[in-house]
Amino acid sequence: MLSRWTRQGILTLGGMAILAVAGCGGKGTEADQAVTVADPTVAASGGSGGSKASAPAEGSKSAAPTTAAPAESTTAAPVTASGWGTLKGRVVFDGDAAAPKILVAKGDPNAKDSAVCATNEIKSERLIVDASKGVKNVIVYLPKPTAVNPEAKSAKASATVLFDQKKCIFEPHVLALMTNTKVELKSSDSVSHNVNSKVQNNAFNDAIAPLGTAVKNPVAPARQPGQVTCDIHPWMTAYWLVLDHPYFAVTDDKGNFEIKNVPAGTQKVTVWQEATLFVTPAAGQDVNIAPNGETTQDFTIKAAQVKSEQ
Repeated sequence: MLSRWTRQGILTLGGMAILAVAGCGGKGTEADQAVTVADPTVAASGGSGGSKASAPAEGSKSAAPTTAAPAESTTAAPVTASGWGTLKGRVVFDGDAAAPKILVAKGDPNAKDSAVCATNEIKSERLIVDASKGVKNVIVYLPKPTAVNPEAKSAKASATVLFDQKKCIFEPHVLALMTNTKVELKSSDSVSHNVNSKVQNNAFNDAIAPLGTAVKNPVAPARQPGQVTCDIHPWMTAYWLVLDHPYFAVTDDKGNFEIKNVPAGTQKVTVWQEATLFVTPAAGQDVNIAPNGETTQDFTIKAAQVKSEQ
């Protein structure tokens, strides 16, 4: 005698249990039965609500399984590289860079503290391109590294960074540093200056006496570089980037950079330059870091990316 279908899809016939298999919508196609298995070591559960299918009653005849075993996945599991590598490269300018703007003419009697500040011509450092097209003062950094090498972090944190005011300019013009790094604010000039930081999470405004010094320890990271100015001498500007890891570099006068002990694998790398702001997306560009070796990645700034000077 044929009984009704149960919720589990089992048809009873003469005391024997026959398991009926149907796909979504009752079509029973092979595609409908496809299953993605997160962990092959975990047994699959069947039936509505995740209940397990009943085993055949002892002594009953059991038909051979008609459902094929899941085919082996053709999608390879993602490979995560291990170890540390060095990221190096160069930032170059594609096009003809305009001549730097003169901020203070040599011998200008109208310049503030001209006896010190006008002894040499002071030019804008907004965009400095050398004869080989290398771009100076570009920050290359990892916004969110996947891991941090403890030795690299310790080495950066224990360093002392000098931020000088010399001949009425900031040296260096662009500075990248890690949180809690000791920064020595120094004036090599015989006139007063001040360091007015507008860096996110690290704002301060310290007066620096002639030939004086002060110390700062930036305590929080920033999302992007921030401006530092001297209010006494308004042409004096610089940029700081504060991060909570050691993966950053500032290009030299030929556009070269190098970052050591970078976690291997795919990392986001961000490139920032004062006249263009972000050369890459602000969130970074994917770069695959080879383990236990060097990865070379160059970046190009196009003339069309340079923003008009205010």
